[in-house]
Amino acid sequence: MLRADRLILEHLELAAIAADLVRHAEARPIEAAAIATTRWSLSRHLLAHLATEDRLLYPMLRRSPDAATAALAARFAAELGGLADAFKDYIRHWTPERMARDPDGFERDTRALSAQLDERIRREEAELYRHIPDTHPAAKVDVAARRA
Repeated sequence: MLRADRLILEHLELAAIAADLVRHAEARPIEAAAIATTRWSLSRHLLAHLATEDRLLYPMLRRSPDAATAALAARFAAELGGLADAFKDYIRHWTPERMARDPDGFERDTRALSAQLDERIRREEAELYRHIPDTHPAAKVDVAARRA
């Protein structure tokens, strides 16, 4: 059974990896090897998390007898590709050579990607996860508090 607390733990891990990536993006000079390792970790965890939501969470919630829950799940599922595509574009665009030539641009885009991920996490936990059957309201965790 899919549980909100498991998804929230995945969010905690994603937020921590994204914060590490931002720290690497702030460093001068850019350390491409450290960034590559962190991006690989973020990619692995993010794509696995998104796949879980796509294969398990959204179909389960779309079958809800509550029309509002089903519609919410459909809306979130439709938005799923946006985050995955943004991340893939970021990876393709920011090669080690490009990072070295434009460290400020890399930092800016890394911060933007991290903010997009944080917002997605916040919205999922605030709006979506409470509809998972057997989810206790206390299972929600504030993303901003985690990143502080």
